Amino acid sequence: MELLASGPFHVAVASLPAHTVYPHRMQVVSPTTTAAVRAELVRIVRHPADTLGVLAFNAVLVLALWYLVPRSWFFTFTGPEGLPYALAGWMYADVCATNILTPDRDRALAALDDPRALTSLLRAKTLGVWLLVGPACTLIAVAIALTTHTHWRFVTEVIVAVAVVPFGALAMSSLIGIVFPYHQRSLRWRWQNRHRFRQVVVRWIVLLVVPYAAYPVAFGLIVLAPLGLWRLLRRQAWNATLSDGEFVLCVGLAVLITTALWYFSHRIGVRWVASHRERLREYLLDVDRG
Repeated sequence: MELLASGPFHVAVASLPAHTVYPHRMQVVSPTTTAAVRAELVRIVRHPADTLGVLAFNAVLVLALWYLVPRSWFFTFTGPEGLPYALAGWMYADVCATNILTPDRDRALAALDDPRALTSLLRAKTLGVWLLVGPACTLIAVAIALTTHTHWRFVTEVIVAVAVVPFGALAMSSLIGIVFPYHQRSLRWRWQNRHRFRQVVVRWIVLLVVPYAAYPVAFGLIVLAPLGLWRLLRRQAWNATLSDGEFVLCVGLAVLITTALWYFSHRIGVRWVASHRERLREYLLDVDRG
């Protein structure tokens, strides 16, 4: 058993040989998104350290920080309604939502030459994380709203933020893992190969930290774009209160933007793979690339 580094704030325990040989066993990847999601959920259950362990660690960390230390130290929204915000934000921003290819190399390699199958695989990766986070955070938001009698607009805002906007934000941030993947190697292996400092250590650390900035940026673009556009067109101050109709319109625009990002981000990812297929294939086949 070795310590497997899978995020900047957590270390999961996993069995990982020093050198894993992957024969050319190309798994069948379904071209349908439904089948790909089903396969992704099976993978998540069979290999819990990759996704379940990471998300669970973040959930426990958020709850500990929420209840054990002053909330203003780590969170913007410190009222009861801010809890689902915090849980969703921290879990969605972790590496399991960005480094999507190397933990599932066999299926990724099988899909490289099939754009339709690759699109389904990328969508399944996003939906797999969403299914573990979105519904749970939505239920928490509704439960808090019912017990604290929160205004319907704030409840709607939270639900859109934790269950709708992430579709586009996750699809956009996952491009990092397509363009800059990294292999999940043990800390012992990285220490033994520290002489390749730039590739094995520096690149790895950067790619562990970047997701915590990439997801909030993508999320902010989706949320602030319709609000900013509306205020500019109406020449309103940023602190002006929106009417109910304006609020609904901005929510609708955010949904349209996240839908567009969901569609075009995956298309961009597939096109990038098509242009760099052999280089990506070589990287996925060689776990010693770090």
